[in-house]
Amino acid sequence: MDLHLQPDWQRTLGQFVEIRRYGKTVRSGTVEAVMPDNSILWISAAGPFSREMIERAEDFEVFTRYPWDAPPTLT
Repeated sequence: MDLHLQPDWQRTLGQFVEIRRYGKTVRSGTVEAVMPDNSILWISAAGPFSREMIERAEDFEVFTRYPWDAPPTLT
């Protein structure tokens, strides 16, 4: 699965993403909310991990799958 840098954080709402900082993965999860100006997003709580706020100003980057990279679904 190839992940791609997504500079428009609004497009990640509801998507599974990987958060990276300085090239290293620091968190992955589902985007629960995004500020209108793309400055902050929240990753939903999952398992032992609590909800987390991610700030663009802190040099975080969001990587996601493009729709055409998604595995085919069985109907």
